[in-house]
Amino acid sequence: MKNQNTHALLLTLVGGYILYIAYQLLDGLLAGKDEMPLAAAIAAIAVFVIGGIGVLIYAWKLWRDAGKQDETEPEDETTLK
Repeated sequence: MKNQNTHALLLTLVGGYILYIAYQLLDGLLAGKDEMPLAAAIAAIAVFVIGGIGVLIYAWKLWRDAGKQDETEPEDETTLK
């Protein structure tokens, strides 16, 4: 289905952006530019990494399921009559 593929694509972009935020936090922490306490920075990075990976896994499952539905749906509804 076209709509589910679009949804999966948008979720992939969101998941990638969440991982990018985690990378930016890690980069700031390693460069010493981070003003957050160390424990808070590590917790935030972990939350963003887990969240980003979770969104990407969900998007992949949605895309995979959309492909399975396309295979099972008939091409033309007039063939059912």
